[in-house]
Amino acid sequence: MPRHFPLLVLLTVVSPFITLHTVLLPRWNVPIPQETPTAPAETATEEVEVPDFASIESVRERKSQFFDFITQYVEQRNQDLLALRKRIYNRELDDQALEEVGHRYRVKWTHPEEVRAKLLKKVDAVPPSLVLAQAALESAWGTSRFAAKGNNFFGQWCHTPGCGMVPNRRHEGANHEVQIFETPFDSVAAYMRNLNSHPAYRGFREKRAELRAQRQALSGCYVAQGLTHYSEMGDTYVENVKLLIRSNRLERDPQGYCAPIEIAQEPAETAVETAPEPQTLAIDQAPQNPPPTPAPESPPAG
Repeated sequence: MPRHFPLLVLLTVVSPFITLHTVLLPRWNVPIPQETPTAPAETATEEVEVPDFASIESVRERKSQFFDFITQYVEQRNQDLLALRKRIYNRELDDQALEEVGHRYRVKWTHPEEVRAKLLKKVDAVPPSLVLAQAALESAWGTSRFAAKGNNFFGQWCHTPGCGMVPNRRHEGANHEVQIFETPFDSVAAYMRNLNSHPAYRGFREKRAELRAQRQALSGCYVAQGLTHYSEMGDTYVENVKLLIRSNRLERDPQGYCAPIEIAQEPAETAVETAPEPQTLAIDQAPQNPPPTPAPESPPAG
């Protein structure tokens, strides 16, 4: 037997382990990149056919079906908003993601903590009772052509030619159109983002922040006080919203926020239209169980 034979045998046995150590293990030890927190995209939904509410003869049935139809989108969008709000509150977004969300909600980038504090006032749920009441008013209970043909339940405007439908009674010289949405959910989401971001609705967000600070459930009637610019009718529009919430029992009202308030009427010759155009994009028988109101346990308004 050659004297080097044992050495050859040893190398034959050991060489696979040497190859494993020098070639494969370094690959296995390559660190896995950590996922960077990003700004969550808004939920997309499949296109849904809007029911023909005008064909429903029973007023009670029409209202019931209308509320059920809108409520599903309200609940979904509020869940998205509260989930994003929780991530902001828990500081789960990096600076880039926080800046993206800030841009979406009209918050200028300054210091991360300052942006975070401003976003906690803007990224929050909208009381279901308010959404249902405004959708009913703005879409005539889903029977308007804007709702039936354009999935627009809140009267949102756009200003690019061809972006929507031209109102029949648009004033001469006006260029706005009523926005067309691909799905009803898109209309609800745009309406909520409008309330949560547009400068005209700062009062709405302040009212909501007050309820959060007091750890009260969100009240549609209370926050509606900040929507005087939603319509040219101003305070009268707010009272109409409250009346619809009250008469349809869309929320429990132990604090009396839905009580009617008498509005002083200005003389016709001195009345001046001062409302801006906040609609521009960046919506007798009560249901036995009012839609759920976002709980006060959500992260504070900051």
